[in-house]
Amino acid sequence: MISRFVDRTWLLTDEVERDRYLHLLGRSLRRSDWLCLAYALMSNHLHFAMVAGAESLESWTKRVNSPFANWLNARHDRLGPVFADRPATYAVRPDAEGTLIAYIHNNPVRGGVVTRARDSHWTSHPAYVGAAFVPPWLHVDEGLARCRVEADAFDDWVAADTATRDTPNLHAISRAARVHGALHVATPTLSPTDVPLVARPFARIRPDPREVLHEVSQVTGIAVTAFASRRANRDLVAARCIAVHAGTLLGLTGSEIAAALGVGRQTASRLAARECQAEHRTMVACVVRRFGVSSVSERKRSA
Repeated sequence: MISRFVDRTWLLTDEVERDRYLHLLGRSLRRSDWLCLAYALMSNHLHFAMVAGAESLESWTKRVNSPFANWLNARHDRLGPVFADRPATYAVRPDAEGTLIAYIHNNPVRGGVVTRARDSHWTSHPAYVGAAFVPPWLHVDEGLARCRVEADAFDDWVAADTATRDTPNLHAISRAARVHGALHVATPTLSPTDVPLVARPFARIRPDPREVLHEVSQVTGIAVTAFASRRANRDLVAARCIAVHAGTLLGLTGSEIAAALGVGRQTASRLAARECQAEHRTMVACVVRRFGVSSVSERKRSA
């Protein structure tokens, strides 16, 4: 779990602020069924390794972040948000849990603050190596078990870990997914990275227009490259008309269909207004079925 400060601002400036955050974190986690295995409190972001409970993430993060933001604003005589949106969460496969904890403890090392994780008090590493008090909400034994490392070897094991990790740009992926309909990003998985997309109930997912043209080409025998040509013979015009009608039934916009065909928006509108012949309507239905969608006429018959 990663919580970032707004505009990546360096808002954690001293040990007093880190101690205040940890106090609020511990108070909230004692009332939650989530387990904290490791943490790193950096100047502009916070990293956590958590075992998720049955309760929602917001059930405990709001009890930490909101009062901390109010306290920090009062301390610095500032106004406005402190945290950038809700925390980003990533699932981790069992064989990567230890690597994740080492990665979190090495945050100050990668940031150039210290040369070894044991030299920083910004993370849970001192608690793991017996150099600091272990608060009751920090589950060190559970963390060591998941790392499969003994306590006396933990410091050298973390120091030997030089892994870097690039997290996916979830905002960009979400924007790209919304182009295809009622899709949203579910919890990504790291090591390796997978970003699942989930459709809302009864959602219609819009296909890539190029895939529609490919299927029209298969049905009509007209090459995909011919759609954008200046030719206007009967078979080509019919194929374009089939593509427009099929694309419309699949939820594509006129602009998307026109761009895929390589024609102007007005041309696509004229093709959409044309009534298909019976054999062409059959081809439209065939293309639509290949995307798992029934045509309007089929839906009427089934009703």
